[in-house]
Amino acid sequence: MRSVKRLCCAFLLFLCALGLAACAPQRAATLVEATLVPGAGSLLPAAVDDSALRQSSAATLWFRYQDEPFLAPETRSVTRLPSQSYETALITELLSGPAARSSELTGLFPAGTRVLSTVTQGRTLFVTLSAEALNALPDEPVDWQENDAWRVEAPLRRRLTMQSLVATLTENCDIDAVQVLVAGNDNSLGSLRLKQNYFLDDSEDSVLTEPMQRDESLLLTSPVTLRTVFTCWQRRDWQRLYLYLASGDAATGLGKPVYQDFVTTMEALPQVLSFSLSGGYVRQGGESATFTVDAAVRDGAGESRRSGAVIRLKRENGLWKITQSQLTGWMEVE
Repeated sequence: MRSVKRLCCAFLLFLCALGLAACAPQRAATLVEATLVPGAGSLLPAAVDDSALRQSSAATLWFRYQDEPFLAPETRSVTRLPSQSYETALITELLSGPAARSSELTGLFPAGTRVLSTVTQGRTLFVTLSAEALNALPDEPVDWQENDAWRVEAPLRRRLTMQSLVATLTENCDIDAVQVLVAGNDNSLGSLRLKQNYFLDDSEDSVLTEPMQRDESLLLTSPVTLRTVFTCWQRRDWQRLYLYLASGDAATGLGKPVYQDFVTTMEALPQVLSFSLSGGYVRQGGESATFTVDAAVRDGAGESRRSGAVIRLKRENGLWKITQSQLTGWMEVE
């Protein structure tokens, strides 16, 4: 009986101890409370937004100009994270195609093409593309060799495709040449150099491409543009020449003439037999380029020569164009 009383007393003492502990001030929490560093706004540093680390710079990319055998430039901002190389970001932009506002430009690489790596060795940039780079474009017929137009167009597209890559990289990066490699269909690391028969030139399958350099003859610089304009005039190819006519003419206050009126005007002018161009001075700001033209022409009175005519091109949405007055004014004056 005495032992039972002892157990009861011990249990009552235990309950009293628990009650006292519950009523005691909560100092334990304050002992482990963290102290802020003087001047700090919070316990943990704020998360850094990736967008704050992005770097942007203007770059010139080259795309095909309508259905012409030339590339034309588009300037846009290239944005990248510090972990991405500038060359990779640049190629990614190129593969995405021209901006929606550039209705006269078209991309050339097949859909799904990706840049897998870029490595610089000396003055050459090695670029590895995904296997999609070898795909034909959707409108390219399987039997293209059976069609006269496609026998010209298919190889031309391949030349322009690779030159768009080379021109873009040499324009914006300190390199002289680009060596293209294409990963296998399984995107393995064992990439191979682009084969020469990619260009549809009947090369053997074992022939590999060498580093490719910039081909100015495929780029619509101001000299190439004006030479194309006069070549079209010489051949009386008014439909093609119309592509290079500016949308407006500040000298006359007139817009671009409708096509049939343009043809009527050109048919009434003397025929260009031969021509030579010199100059090409681009004014500060880069919005106009000045040339001197010498041309042999023929009209109803016979052949004659027009020498020292000054003709200016204007830049319109990044493209070089010629106004109606600049195109025909020098010919209309004796």
